[in-house]
Amino acid sequence: MTAATTTASETSTGLPAAARLAATFDPDRLRAELTALTRDDWRRQRTYSEDGASEEYAADWRVLPLRSPGGDERRTDAGGPGPLPFAATSWLARAPYLAEIIESVPTSVRAARLMSLAPGASVETHRDTPLGFPYGMLRLHVPIVTNDGAILVLDGEVHRWQPGTFWYGDFSRPHSIANTGTSNRVHLVIDCAITRPLFDLFPPGFVDALGVADVLFERPEIPLALPERATFRCAFALPEDFGHWSGEAFGDRPSDTADRRATVEEQPNGLVLDDGTASAPIALVHVGGGEFRLQGWTDERSLHLDRHRRVARFIIRTGSSWQVTERETTPLPASHR
Repeated sequence: MTAATTTASETSTGLPAAARLAATFDPDRLRAELTALTRDDWRRQRTYSEDGASEEYAADWRVLPLRSPGGDERRTDAGGPGPLPFAATSWLARAPYLAEIIESVPTSVRAARLMSLAPGASVETHRDTPLGFPYGMLRLHVPIVTNDGAILVLDGEVHRWQPGTFWYGDFSRPHSIANTGTSNRVHLVIDCAITRPLFDLFPPGFVDALGVADVLFERPEIPLALPERATFRCAFALPEDFGHWSGEAFGDRPSDTADRRATVEEQPNGLVLDDGTASAPIALVHVGGGEFRLQGWTDERSLHLDRHRRVARFIIRTGSSWQVTERETTPLPASHR
C-alpha cells in the first residue's frame, strides 16, 4: 500500500481527470498470470447496442473477459441491462491474484477485462458514457505490461501509467490510446458501482472537491417475497427513450419515436421487463418502495411501479438531477403467466 497522489490538469468540473488510488500490486505476479492467459482466445473489442447488435473495433485491441454478463466468455464489452447479473468467467479461476485484486475493490464489480493494445495500434478520441460519478459507475485501471510508446491521452493530458499501480480515470471526457512501442500494452479494466467505502481509495483532496450531493451511490437490493412479486405484474406503454441506455437520456434524442407495449412479468428468479425487442427480457432488481433498477446497470435508470395509483414512473438520474415520465399501468390477468 502506498500513499495516493492526484494527477492531471484541473478542468471545468473542478476535478482532475485522473487520480492514482491508494493501492499497489505486485508487477511480477501480474505478469505471471498474464503469461498464463496469453494462450487463450482473446477476442477483438466490440461495442454492443440496445438491440444486441455488435461492432468490432478496427484497431488490434483485444479483450479477455474475467467478469461479464452471466460469465459469458464471448462478451468483450462492458455490458448493459440484460437478463443475467455479472459473473466470473472460467479464466478468473485461473488467475487468483487478479481475482484477489477484483475482490479487494470495496463495491460491487460489473465487468472486469484484460484489455490488450497491440504494437502499432491506436484508438481514436472518444468518450465512454454513461460513466462517472453522476452516473453511478466508475472505470478503474491496473496496468500489467506497458512500454514508453504506449500512451493514454485523457482530457488533453498524456499518461503513461506503470505496472502495479491503480488508477481512476474519468473516461467520460475525451480520450484516446496509442501504442507506438514494440510490445503489447495490457491493463486490467474494472467497472464498478459507487459506494462510500470506495472513496477510501481516493486521495483526500479529490474526495473533498468531489461534492457527494451529485454522486449517484449504489442502493442495495431489497428482495421481494414470492407472494409480493406477483402484485407488480402489469402492462404499460414504455417510452421509447427509456430503452436507450447507451448514455442518452430523455431529451437527448428526437422525440418523434412512439411508445411500445411492455410488461413486467414474473419468472422463477424474479421480475423481468419485456418490451418484445430484446433477445431476452431485462431482469429487475428491487431497491425498495416498488422501485427497480435494471439488472446489469446502475441506479442511473430505474422503474417505479405504483400499484395503488396504477402508474409506472420511468426515472433517469444524473447526480442529483432526475428526469421522470409516467404511464398508466394495467394489471396482468393470472392466465397471462
